[in-house]
Amino acid sequence: MSLWRFFSSPMIFAFDPFVGYFSGTLYDTVIEPGPAMLTYRLGSFATICAAALWASVLERRDDKPFGLVLDLRTTRTRALASLALLATLASAGNVLFGTKLGHFSTAASIATDLGAEKHGERCDVVYPATTREQEARLLVKDCDEQLAAVSMALGVPGPARVRAFFFRDAEDKKRLMGAAHTYIAKPWREEVYLQLGGYPHPVLGHELAHVVAGTFGRGPFRIAGDLGGFLPNPGLIEGIAVAASPDDEDLSDAQWGRAMMQLGLLPNMGRVFSLGFLGDASAKSYTLAGAFIEWLAKTEGMATVRQWYGGGDLTALTGKDWPTLDRAFREYLATVPLPEEAESFAKAKFARPGIFGRKCPHLVDALRHEADVCRDTQRFEEAIRLYREVLAKDASDFASQQSVAVVQRRHGDRAAGEADLLAMTKSDKVPRTYRDRAEEALADADFIDGNYEQAAKRYEGLAARSLDEDGARTLEVKAYGARHLAARPSVRALLLGDEKRGPDIFLGGVELGSWNAKAPSALAGYLIGRNLIGRGFFEDGAKVLDGVWERLDELPFARIKRETLRQRAIAACALNDATALGKVRAQIESPSDPFKGAAGGRRDATLRMIARCSHDAVARP
Repeated sequence: MSLWRFFSSPMIFAFDPFVGYFSGTLYDTVIEPGPAMLTYRLGSFATICAAALWASVLERRDDKPFGLVLDLRTTRTRALASLALLATLASAGNVLFGTKLGHFSTAASIATDLGAEKHGERCDVVYPATTREQEARLLVKDCDEQLAAVSMALGVPGPARVRAFFFRDAEDKKRLMGAAHTYIAKPWREEVYLQLGGYPHPVLGHELAHVVAGTFGRGPFRIAGDLGGFLPNPGLIEGIAVAASPDDEDLSDAQWGRAMMQLGLLPNMGRVFSLGFLGDASAKSYTLAGAFIEWLAKTEGMATVRQWYGGGDLTALTGKDWPTLDRAFREYLATVPLPEEAESFAKAKFARPGIFGRKCPHLVDALRHEADVCRDTQRFEEAIRLYREVLAKDASDFASQQSVAVVQRRHGDRAAGEADLLAMTKSDKVPRTYRDRAEEALADADFIDGNYEQAAKRYEGLAARSLDEDGARTLEVKAYGARHLAARPSVRALLLGDEKRGPDIFLGGVELGSWNAKAPSALAGYLIGRNLIGRGFFEDGAKVLDGVWERLDELPFARIKRETLRQRAIAACALNDATALGKVRAQIESPSDPFKGAAGGRRDATLRMIARCSHDAVARP
């Protein structure tokens, strides 16, 4: 029954009388079935009781149909039969109301729960009824645009229609179909399942690529794999989606691949396109698979990739064995330009083990999640206790190491917290990303304590060596706030908070408005415009950023200039403003391109987005 529901409905989770609860995905490590597990067990108990009670009042009679008859001659047997009837009704009710109790879901029950649906050129979008009308229209627009883009990338038209389910949040998605933080596609159902994520949605294109690839996939699940598609090839399944819809990271997949090769982290590519894909961290496996598929499509053609996906033998299709393909791919990676700092970031990002290489990942992640909740609700002593419990089980859980030190520094033993953060920044055993986070936490503490010069130096040092475009931009804004009195209250409220409370978007907005009113600033305008667009106020955000664009040279950092153009392009896409899209593209392709000198991944992603949404945009005066 569970297998049939997996095949015939959106759900991937399962309840079983013997096994219990199966969440359906490897990558969600915090597994909490909630009250549904209790009601399911009660239903199972009712079923067992009903069977036992009916058996106790049945009497074998050869002269009766089926050879059985109810024995209701005594008060005892009539009482047992009554209990059997009640248990049967309880068991039946458990099944009939299974969707309400969370035991299983259907496409219809999920659509009813979410409550709203819109239809586009090729996308049928199911979404929460509480979604604003403008956001709902953008969901449909985004789906149609990204579906057309991945169809073009893969060289096939794809299915006539695709159904996209957008859930309120990760917990809502987990409750209704089983995957919390893992995005899911079911190519054989021509459906994708995601939580709301703004416009443009960062993962929608990837999941749609799975559905489009299903048109040339194998077997009943329409995927790549052996044995008629019943033994999946996860590297090929995910690699083709990554290649068809690259993300907007600062480095391209090929650049990350070269960094891994230089660090000695690049496995034999034949291993990536086997079940060995699951042995490494997901970020590493997905990235390498995508880089290889992109290279293969360039050298052998996308038609070859499609044939391989559909069951062809790659060595026969290319006339090259795996060692030859592996060697040619490495030769290609050696030609890919790479920023100086890429290797250290790649080591931190890709050297960590996959889920099967971690210690007690489900328990550790559940405890860390509980500690994070305590921290965010200002129960700091309990948070510290839980973080330490995590570290007792896995001493190499660097996220908990950093979090407990930060809580100590700001809300507990300040000296001990600072010492722990300093120790992290100096330890070669701590990955680069966590060393930098510890350094940033020390800078934040300096800022809050009023040690602005020290804070600025730390922020600037981190930003100078960071490849994380978003993170480095935040560091630059913090450094600016530390050095400029007029910006300080806004930066503190928006990004840091104070000794008692964390950042507050409302207070940050008030301070930004005050700063910009007293002394109009291009940076204040950028922060206002970006936050307006991030919250769906595209018209207002576009107007503010147009004013900033006219003063682009006044912005203090190149990264903020780049983000100004990217955010203006997002607003133009949302508003179908072809004129603004053309201006942004012209700026990016001009000699004064602010992306010049950057790694390249974000620039390419911005141009792809402009191309994707330009087909139905309208010119404006």
